[in-house]
Amino acid sequence: MVIVEVLSDSTEAYDRGKKFEHYRQIASVQHYVLVSQNQALVEFYTRQGDGLWSLADRRLGDAVVLSAIGCEISVGDIYRRVFEVASK
Repeated sequence: MVIVEVLSDSTEAYDRGKKFEHYRQIASVQHYVLVSQNQALVEFYTRQGDGLWSLADRRLGDAVVLSAIGCEISVGDIYRRVFEVASK
């Protein structure tokens, strides 16, 4: 399972803290994706085989790979029509 959150100024700390703490307890969650509303930035956590989580971030020109569901999407596509950025 993949959970995607669009961060807002008022909930960002909660999304990164208590909410992620809760999601980590759900065995089926394999990716937790945080999408910034203020800049073209996507951060995502991936559950590793040993149960630990790795963090990566992607910006324009990069792609987000969600291996658990066989999905790859460019950051430009995520933000298309948001900041009027061209897909790369």
